[in-house]
Amino acid sequence: MQHETDWERIYEWDSKYYLHVKQAADEYRYLPVSHTEGNYVHMANGMKLLDFCSQVIAANLGYKHPRVTAAIKEALDKVGYVQELFCTEYRSRAAKLIMEDLLGGDGWAGRVRFVTTGSEANEQAFAIAKNITGRPNIITREYAYHGSTSGAAGASRNRYYRATLASPGSAEIRDVPNFPGGGFHIVPAPYCYRCSLGHTYPSCKQADGTLACIKVSENLIRTIGAETVAAFVTEIFYGGSAINPPPEYIPQLRAMTRRHGILWIDDEVICGFGRCGKWFAYQLYEGVTPDIMTIGKGMNGCALPVGGIVISQDIARELDKYRYWSGSTFAGHPVVAASVAAAVEFMLEENIPAVVSQKGAYLHKKLKELEGEHKCVGLAQSVGLLGGFEVVKNKATKEPFVKDDRFATYTGDISQYPEMLISEKCVLNGVMVGSTVPNTVRVAPPFTITEQEIDFGVEVLNKVLSEIDAMCD
Repeated sequence: MQHETDWERIYEWDSKYYLHVKQAADEYRYLPVSHTEGNYVHMANGMKLLDFCSQVIAANLGYKHPRVTAAIKEALDKVGYVQELFCTEYRSRAAKLIMEDLLGGDGWAGRVRFVTTGSEANEQAFAIAKNITGRPNIITREYAYHGSTSGAAGASRNRYYRATLASPGSAEIRDVPNFPGGGFHIVPAPYCYRCSLGHTYPSCKQADGTLACIKVSENLIRTIGAETVAAFVTEIFYGGSAINPPPEYIPQLRAMTRRHGILWIDDEVICGFGRCGKWFAYQLYEGVTPDIMTIGKGMNGCALPVGGIVISQDIARELDKYRYWSGSTFAGHPVVAASVAAAVEFMLEENIPAVVSQKGAYLHKKLKELEGEHKCVGLAQSVGLLGGFEVVKNKATKEPFVKDDRFATYTGDISQYPEMLISEKCVLNGVMVGSTVPNTVRVAPPFTITEQEIDFGVEVLNKVLSEIDAMCD
């Protein structure tokens, strides 16, 4: 039965009782959503927003996909909830679809486990890697984001996203004491646009073709002792920070980890399930497979909270010798598993990687046109339907608007950060874009996006970026 929503009362409850993130109480912004449909979010005031970023690069199948919604309703009516010790048809079918239909041809995967979030998946990965190897250290990279729980935050290198308190009125930032924990070592990011080592690609290659960032990473590993390193964790294409590595990077990284007997944890929470034009981003590289892969979001288009971990056959054989004592109340939840199975079945039937590749090529063309037309767009790049661009004050010198760039603490006045300005102006014109760093904008629409909708999204970006151009040198 439909009921009339009292939005004034909703505002009162939300503003008074909910603990909001990313804003102090005095900054509270009331953004009430009436409903969603297709690729659109409908606000309570009647405004209709095209989702051009899949929320947090998560709503891959648009909103309320009928196949997924029907599966959720069936599982709710049939089972509801049982704990992970019980087997349900939904969990078994979801596991089979991922292990056999998506990964079966690659020959490395041994077992999958479903948990609740990408952060929890990475916590599982770190624990398993350390336990299997008996080693304490994890290698991570500059600007990485792997989650917000303790271990995942340790691998995340955007400081402000580690449960910090950032003052809106001063430069005060408060980190959680002893959080994140130790055992994480940081190496350079493959960020060719602003290389932290001062190099320019491809002149950064050593005589043997090794990238400078790989060489420095290997030097650090040798310095702390490869025998102390359990794993190297990476996203292939940075989801939050909009960094795409040069083509040699992932193959060289994988060769290095194998050379030193270090496990490679491939975080595919954002890049997986078709987002990059393959089922998983590692498949873009011939002969490259991970030891552990973490998954989430795209498994069911975020219809319900979900994360997961896939371990190699070697690791699976070792774990099978023991009782794996790991509790998680919602792990393998029947209703969530049903949504995963339905989403994967749909994506298989539609050959989603091919769909994404085709639409992604069109999006890439449009983003490069923006780069050519606007003074404020320093670099636009994309792979599949995962794209974005760097916003600069001076295109020739690459000077950013926010000098701290990826080291920003998000204290003080952030209203003039390019990501804030562009996001707000786009919303006023009916389009949602996203980002998590000051000078970068993410464009990552749902797989259900149409060319006409891409045109509309780019048209709005074109209008908004013309306004930012006026602020450039």
